[in-house]
Amino acid sequence: MAIKGKGRTRTRQPVRAPRRGPVPVPVPFVRRRGVQVVAAFLAGLLVFWGGIWLTNGLRAQDTSERDREQELLRRRAGAAWENVISTEVAAIGQVAEGQPPVILPQVRDIISGLAEGTPENAVSTLETAAKDAKETMDAIEAYALSSSVANKGFEQGQVLRFLSARDELLTAIGLLRHAALAGTLAARLEGGDRRAALARAVALLADADTAVLRFQTHQSEALAAAGIVRQPTLPGA
Repeated sequence: MAIKGKGRTRTRQPVRAPRRGPVPVPVPFVRRRGVQVVAAFLAGLLVFWGGIWLTNGLRAQDTSERDREQELLRRRAGAAWENVISTEVAAIGQVAEGQPPVILPQVRDIISGLAEGTPENAVSTLETAAKDAKETMDAIEAYALSSSVANKGFEQGQVLRFLSARDELLTAIGLLRHAALAGTLAARLEGGDRRAALARAVALLADADTAVLRFQTHQSEALAAAGIVRQPTLPGA
């Protein structure tokens, strides 16, 4: 019995290449999750610091504008007070920039003359001087200095400089007024009583001079706090 197919060559199929699986497409760098998280964090930081920078800038601008406004208010307050002094004191004396004011100079002249005798019109001149001194004191006291320098950006010590200047000026004018009244008394007396009244008048003049110097010191410091600087000048310059 013959075996079928014996000796027949079987055709072999060619070997096939292995199948390739799907290759994932790489995610772009900017779309990667980690990159996006880091970018979002950095962006948040930039926004945060940008907000702080903007806030600080606006705050600094507001502070600068407020400082300029207060500086202008202080200068106006100082100039207004200086104008009061120039107006009122000039009515009874002399006011020169950088120098202590000369107040009621005729009182000093007549009192000096009383040591030698009684100058002409001595009593009437001294009485007029005392009257003018009182009017000037009333005008200065009527000026609302405290409210004019309040809420203008002055420190407490600077406000006190203004008030001290006013008080010393009023003290000086008051002493000169009393010196004038003591001079009128001396002009009407004789002998020892005249000399005693005259000595009193001279002592009042000395105290007035000291008060004027204190006024000048406080006034210069007050005006400097207001941004107004008056350079001291030598007498006769």
